[in-house]
Amino acid sequence: MTTVWDAIFKKGECVEMDPHPEMSTIAELFKKEKVKRILDLGSGRGRHLLYLAKKGFDVYGLDSSPTGLAYTIKVLSEENLAAHLTICDMIVLPYDDEYFDAVISVQVIHHNRLERIRNTLKEITRVLKDGGLVWITVPVSKNEPNTKQKEIEPNTFVPLDGIEKGLPHHYFKIEEIPPLFPQFSVIDLHIDPVNHFSLIARKVTK
Repeated sequence: MTTVWDAIFKKGECVEMDPHPEMSTIAELFKKEKVKRILDLGSGRGRHLLYLAKKGFDVYGLDSSPTGLAYTIKVLSEENLAAHLTICDMIVLPYDDEYFDAVISVQVIHHNRLERIRNTLKEITRVLKDGGLVWITVPVSKNEPNTKQKEIEPNTFVPLDGIEKGLPHHYFKIEEIPPLFPQFSVIDLHIDPVNHFSLIARKVTK
């Protein structure tokens, strides 16, 4: 079955390939922390995989869109780079416990009902090593290019038109974000240049 994101990519929508404006800062932090293996959760068309692979990290990309991953393979090949790519939903991650040094997820995890978001965060916690880092961004406000939305649960909306029609969007208040990461110490939480909450946190060592 074609997902909303796969349909978007097939239409050539949302084809931004420039990395997030804070990506260089994150990469510098990862180098400083001696991060090697990174998961890009919801890697899309590979804009951050490509950036991190160029920096020498061992990168893994997971996405539900075959079209997005096919494009990722293409751009990695053109740059003579490699990554580990998987087609999968983000609710159950196909990786061993404590497998990654870092997990990033840029403008992805909010595309679900809150309970499924909590499940995703539990999975992120499971696959991240003790002392590992997460970088996650989610939107500050309803800013999708549509005119009608239906609220399906508190603060979760589904666009009824536009390119993201049918794709859930959950919106957090900033004070609601840290409690979703009970096994993490927050390093930084702020609004980034593209009007998203940007969270950097460390998994607390047992």
